[in-house]
Amino acid sequence: MARGDPPVLLRAVVEAGTFGSPSGGWRYDGARGTLEQVATADEPLEHPAPAGTLAAIEHVTPTPGGYLMSTELAIRDRTGGPERVIYRAPQRPNSCCAMFYWSGWSPDGRFVALWAIDSYSGSVDQDGRPLLVIDAVSGDTVDLGRTLLHGTTAWTSPHTLAFVSGAFRMLWEAKALRLWSPEKGIRQVTHTGSVGFAPAWNADGRTLYFAGGPEGQYEPLAVFAGRGAGDHRISVYDVATGTARSLAHEPGFIEEGARPSRDGTRLLVLRRRTVEAADIRSIPDAPFEMWLTDAEGAHGTALLRITHAFGAYGWSPDPSEWEWSE
Repeated sequence: MARGDPPVLLRAVVEAGTFGSPSGGWRYDGARGTLEQVATADEPLEHPAPAGTLAAIEHVTPTPGGYLMSTELAIRDRTGGPERVIYRAPQRPNSCCAMFYWSGWSPDGRFVALWAIDSYSGSVDQDGRPLLVIDAVSGDTVDLGRTLLHGTTAWTSPHTLAFVSGAFRMLWEAKALRLWSPEKGIRQVTHTGSVGFAPAWNADGRTLYFAGGPEGQYEPLAVFAGRGAGDHRISVYDVATGTARSLAHEPGFIEEGARPSRDGTRLLVLRRRTVEAADIRSIPDAPFEMWLTDAEGAHGTALLRITHAFGAYGWSPDPSEWEWSE
């Protein structure tokens, strides 16, 4: 996690393999029984498609202050041929710093997703940015509306995208989980009165794991205690039937995200301990823990703990964004 104290190793489990942030920071290794710091890495500007021969290249422009902004996205065939620009950040009069943030390729290498930034602002980023899906060959673009920037998108083969729709930074308000594909358009996963976030696909693409709970206002005592809008659980959505069911819930915790293993037998589950307090000033720390469970979220083992990591506006980095060997 980017915020909070350094992780503390609770138990080494061989079946947990290795996992950590793709940009570096730390890495858990269950076989070696270690939790170690690793060097952080710069995000790449060239993104090879997971299938086919195309690559997406971010063209950057320096700001007066010397920072680099991605302002054009080009496609190049790695077997040869020129680059083709398929997206240019729109420049508005009297506006500074139009750019984009890279999101990722569809598994079949046909579509790319990115967030459009009309003017750079870290504060505005917290309220989400327009998520665009672009056909890498034709350049045709679909605007999926505003989404938060982290842990909100997940592709499955060949090109179905799960995304968390809804602007405004508070995780408890107006965050609908939806699916998009060129064949079927937009489909709803969560419904009125509930929120969904942290999508992660099973390897077969038939089921989607996500965290969610009731929609509501931020009431600190209730949220930290895991009640009301703070009652987050893991659900799994069956694409064929359009139905979702809840997984096992660990008493004393809420669940903030889950990542299935490739063979579908295990989950990495991010949990936050619930805490009770008489008033806001006496709320104790509510540490996060990473657990390894079976496919139903049960029979779990706590692997590591991170203290003082409660995210601004309820958001926290979930395992769907981590690199996991399993």
